[in-house]
Amino acid sequence: HVWKAFNNGKQVGWVVQDEVFGKHEFITYAVALDITGTVMGVEILDYRETHGREVRNANWRAQFHGKQHGAPLRLDNDIQNISGATLSCQHISEGVRRILALHEAALK
Repeated sequence: HVWKAFNNGKQVGWVVQDEVFGKHEFITYAVALDITGTVMGVEILDYRETHGREVRNANWRAQFHGKQHGAPLRLDNDIQNISGATLSCQHISEGVRRILALHEAALK
């Protein structure tokens, strides 16, 4: 799902909703992009896993702010891993990287 974001009638960006697989269940999240494709925020909408809820923490999600297409978004490199939530961290990072590629290819 992709929505255009407007302010006073002018498009200012995009909101993209996506799902990734955690360890056993899907994680539904949304990414807000400005008009240039820079991440403005990541929000976890539905976390169904029994472990790893720490990815919902605002400080962890804030690591994505300012990232653009081409950023590696790799765990233990530029995205901090959370012990006990490794797969959730990895898959959300991959999902954000995919959304940035989508912006570059189709929304730009």
